[in-house]
Amino acid sequence: VSTRLKTKQRKKFLNNNSLKNPNLDSPFVYFPLHVDMERPLLIGAPFYTNQIEIIRHIVKSLPVNYRLLVKESPAGHTRSWRTINDYKKIIDIPNVTLIHPSVPAKELFEKCSLVFTVAGTSGFEASFYEKPTIVFSDVAYIDMPSVFRVTEIEKLPELINTALDTKVSLN
Repeated sequence: VSTRLKTKQRKKFLNNNSLKNPNLDSPFVYFPLHVDMERPLLIGAPFYTNQIEIIRHIVKSLPVNYRLLVKESPAGHTRSWRTINDYKKIIDIPNVTLIHPSVPAKELFEKCSLVFTVAGTSGFEASFYEKPTIVFSDVAYIDMPSVFRVTEIEKLPELINTALDTKVSLN
């Protein structure tokens, strides 16, 4: 099957199976997906390249009243989007909602309680909305007091609770 046809099929699946108007009124944390095979994943976080597994770890570690919103990257089209099977795996994870790439990140940053990123700049951007961040690699903004680094995956639940209790200051 040609790349163009695969891209079209994947985009159609994403359009039909991701939310364009998510409910942002109940507590949630936000995980923007990286484009697969990009530098921050391959070089910056080589042990965290499987984002579906990261989603599973996050959702298993969340406090009971929180849900995880996962947004596909608007730049996903540059790699022909993810496979339909990958999207199905994300959708099938309990307490996870797949968000359409057209949803403005600003809306998610404003309403979320916490942001996760493997190695991206969304963690830095979260600070402008006074939201704490959990990262899975060393990032340029790691010294900010509202940024927490995962060093041991089994301690993720405690790290989440610490981050959720952190008051972020723009200073």
